Amino acid sequence: MGSLLVTKDLAQSGLGWSETDLVRAKFVAALTCAALAAALSLIVPIGPLVVAAASYVGFIAPTLRVDRAAADRRSEAERALVTLVEWAEALVASGRPVEGAFVAIAERGVGGRLIDDAVSAAARSYALGAPLFPALAREAAALGLPTLAGIANDLERARDLGRGALVVLRDHRDRLRGSERARNLDAAGRVEGRLMLVLVLCYLPALMLLVVIPLFLGLLDGLFV
Repeated sequence: MGSLLVTKDLAQSGLGWSETDLVRAKFVAALTCAALAAALSLIVPIGPLVVAAASYVGFIAPTLRVDRAAADRRSEAERALVTLVEWAEALVASGRPVEGAFVAIAERGVGGRLIDDAVSAAARSYALGAPLFPALAREAAALGLPTLAGIANDLERARDLGRGALVVLRDHRDRLRGSERARNLDAAGRVEGRLMLVLVLCYLPALMLLVVIPLFLGLLDGLFV
C-alpha cells in the first residue's frame, strides 16, 4: 500500500523521478546531512543524537519534496478540471460534438499539467481510432484523477442511459463549481486563524517587551522606593 502511494505521488509530482531515484536521493541526503552535522561537531560540541537527527531529516526531505510537489499539482488539477468541464459544456452547447470539444481543448490546454496530460493522451489515442472517453478514463485513472475518470465514464455511458452529453457536462459543472466554492469558503475561514497566529507570534511579544514589561518593572520600582 505504501509503495502504491509513493508511486502515485511520484507520478503526480512531475519531478520525473522513479522509485529508485527517490531511494537514492534519500540516502544521499541522509549521508550529506550526517556528514555536515559530524563536521559541525568538530567545532561545536554536539552529541551523536544531533547527528542522527540530521541524518533522519535528510532521509525524509526528498519524500517531503515529492509530497509537496504532488499536492501542488493535485490542487492545480482541481482548478483546471472546473475549466475543462466549463469549456467542454460551452463548446457542446454551441453545437460542437462532445468528442470534438475535448480534442479542441486538448490542443489548447486548460492550465493544469495533470489534466492536460490526460486529455492530450486521450486525444492522441482518439486520433488513432480508439474511443475517446474510455481512453480518457484510463489516462485519468493512471494519473490519479478519479473525478476526471468518473466524468469520462459518465460521458461514455450518456448515450446508453438516454442522457445527452450536454446534460452530463452541466451536472458535473454545477457539482464542481459547488466543490470549488466550498474550498474557497474553507480557505477564507482559515484566514482569521492565521491572522490571529501572526498577531500572537509577532505583535504580542513586541507589546510585552515595549509596554507590559516596562510598566510592570515601573510598578515594582515604585513599591520599593
